[in-house]
Amino acid sequence: MALTIDLQNKKMLPWHLLGWFVLIAYEITFLMALEAPRTPLGLFLSYSLCIMLFYIHAYVIMPIKNRYWLILLIPLEIFVFYLIEMSFEHIKLFVADTYKLTPVKTLLIQYTYRGIYFVSFATVYWLFMNALQSRDRLLKLEKQRIVDERLQTDLEMKLVRSQNAKLRSQIEPHFIFNTMNFIYDSVESVSEKAGETILLLSEMMHYALQKTDDDYEVPLQVELENIRNLIRINNIRTNNRLHVKLETDLDSEDEDLLKTLPLLFITFAENMYKHGDLTNEQTPGIIYVSAKKGELLFTTWNKKRPHKAIDGNSMGIANAKERLQNFYNKKQFSLSINDNAEGYSVELKIEYAYDKLLYN
Repeated sequence: MALTIDLQNKKMLPWHLLGWFVLIAYEITFLMALEAPRTPLGLFLSYSLCIMLFYIHAYVIMPIKNRYWLILLIPLEIFVFYLIEMSFEHIKLFVADTYKLTPVKTLLIQYTYRGIYFVSFATVYWLFMNALQSRDRLLKLEKQRIVDERLQTDLEMKLVRSQNAKLRSQIEPHFIFNTMNFIYDSVESVSEKAGETILLLSEMMHYALQKTDDDYEVPLQVELENIRNLIRINNIRTNNRLHVKLETDLDSEDEDLLKTLPLLFITFAENMYKHGDLTNEQTPGIIYVSAKKGELLFTTWNKKRPHKAIDGNSMGIANAKERLQNFYNKKQFSLSINDNAEGYSVELKIEYAYDKLLYN
């Protein structure tokens, strides 16, 4: 296990400097008490070499994963340390005329012990820092595990809420449709428009409650037909006073194969009726859907009302964004909404050619 402490870490530097200061001050004080002959040059050269030996051993030798190399490298670095110290002895002899060279046997014992001392010191330091790093890694892994568990719990809660919402929406659908058929039979003879509206609303409700495929999708054409029903209902309801156009440009080979999330586009279409000025036939609301070259494009544009818009439920747009984020990855889709003084527009792009979830 390699030691990865950064020597340039500003937080570590003061501690290293303090440690060396205490060690050197202690040894020099001890030498002064024994009145051992030492020169400033000798002390500088000796401690510089000891410091180099410490860091080379801690950051170069000990991180080597093959422990058999240590059997060779540790004696080698002590031997090199001894040779350099002997060189320093001759330098001090050359500089100071009164300096006397210590016997070689004494120097061999002295510098060998000195080398072993700092190698051992560096080994203990390496083991200590490795233990700290291992503890930090374990703490990070534990924190990540807790975060992952929370995310998993949140996903499970979302799934439960989604399943509950789906169950609530499917309570007694046959009862609802049978009731609507009864209402249709009752009003069809009185008002043809009312009967048609009930039929269209029944189709939209049936679409909202119908089952999706294994990927929780529906054919694009079914989603577009639902938008057409929405437009037709609003035309009947307002006696054609609101103007919205649905335009499509789909490749023939993709038209019957494309799928999308159910009730995704209609959220934006309903938003046009809630907040848009659709009364002018010359500036109608536009819904445009195209699918070419592996990209599904859905856009809407509508003129804004000059006065305060009708209060609506903003959760629809937020839910649509959340569904897109949960179903597709960030590179598969882009959603942009432009709200300015003149108009309101939405542009949704979904890449489908290379995604089995959208292109079946």
